[in-house]
Amino acid sequence: MNVFSARRARANKKSLKRQSWTRAVGEGAARWAKARERPAAMLPTHELSPATRRRRGATAAFFYGSTSVATVFLNKAIFAVWKFKHPATLVTAQTVFTVFAITVLERTRVIRRSSKAFEPEAFKRVGVVSAVFQLKLVLDMTALSMVNIPMYGVLKSATTPFVMLLDYIMMRKVANRRVQMAVWLTTCGGVLAGTGDLEFTLLGYLVALASAMCTALYVVLVGKIGDELNLDSFTLLLYNSLWSAPLSLMICVAFGEHRAVWSYEYILHPGFIIAFLCSCSSAFVLNYATYLCTQLNEALTTSVVGRTKSIVQGVAGLFAFHVQTGLMNVLGIMCNSAGVAWYAYEKYTGGRQSVHTALPPESMGTSVMHREDSQLTFESSQSPRSKMKDTFNSIFIGQNGVKAHNR
Repeated sequence: MNVFSARRARANKKSLKRQSWTRAVGEGAARWAKARERPAAMLPTHELSPATRRRRGATAAFFYGSTSVATVFLNKAIFAVWKFKHPATLVTAQTVFTVFAITVLERTRVIRRSSKAFEPEAFKRVGVVSAVFQLKLVLDMTALSMVNIPMYGVLKSATTPFVMLLDYIMMRKVANRRVQMAVWLTTCGGVLAGTGDLEFTLLGYLVALASAMCTALYVVLVGKIGDELNLDSFTLLLYNSLWSAPLSLMICVAFGEHRAVWSYEYILHPGFIIAFLCSCSSAFVLNYATYLCTQLNEALTTSVVGRTKSIVQGVAGLFAFHVQTGLMNVLGIMCNSAGVAWYAYEKYTGGRQSVHTALPPESMGTSVMHREDSQLTFESSQSPRSKMKDTFNSIFIGQNGVKAHNR
């Protein structure tokens, strides 16, 4: 009798364990399903106090600025320290990594895009932008391999006058006098720095200026496409990378890099592999840092940080790679940096006067990329400007039978 009682007790105990395990699994599945139904959120900003929000905003701005500077130094190290002479190969790896990173992070709900469905029409329209973007990336890498970092930053600052020129040609848009003076100071500083550059290479300068022209054209085109299609930053980056990966691969084949890279002497060196992987991830990390900075601050703050980081980049570049400098070169870099700082100040004060109230962080939805003069910044999908564009599209474009690309 005692034997039967013991067996019955063990059977009851196992049954209770089985029921408890089944209930726990069911509750866990229910919680997981409920979490999947909740909209993804980048940061729980609605629960933050104003002081904490400001602190996190400053941290995000610092993260964006330091990431932007680190990206340039990483790419320069690939070319200057490791003697890697295949820029198209690096660009191909960066675009492939970007597609992989966006896909994985979207699946794990770390980031979200405004439209999860693939939009063929939007993808086709981004094709022209992607061609310019691809050319810009290759020229960026080539220029960085031929020119030192301070002069690279100086020559890339020519993007602003090129954008102003395109604005005047395409839209007859003219900047105010103070902004023009700041741009002239930047340009004169660049000329002065170039005349005193002890490491001057004509081809490197021409490639860097061509890169600045492509950047200006890319900014103008993205501003136009972004306004018409309302593409968020990650969708635009994904479509860009899907176009750019095969284009950069074609450039690799055309210039024989696909064969030369296998004979590179440090191809299996652990240090080079780490540097190469960091460089590959830099494009996506920089875009993510830009998104966070705009989410916790304003688009204006992101734009100003993007301007001022070039000054830090130039000063740090003088010492990081033992750049040979002369008096005229240093004076020109200082003059160029002063022009950049002046321009950033003018844009900041002008933006503050035109925007009286900032959008609270908790109202941020997905961030839509738009153009802020010669830079690309982000804008909340809940901002008045976005809502006004949505209203215009639904009333005027929708009535004309043209498909409006909503978020």
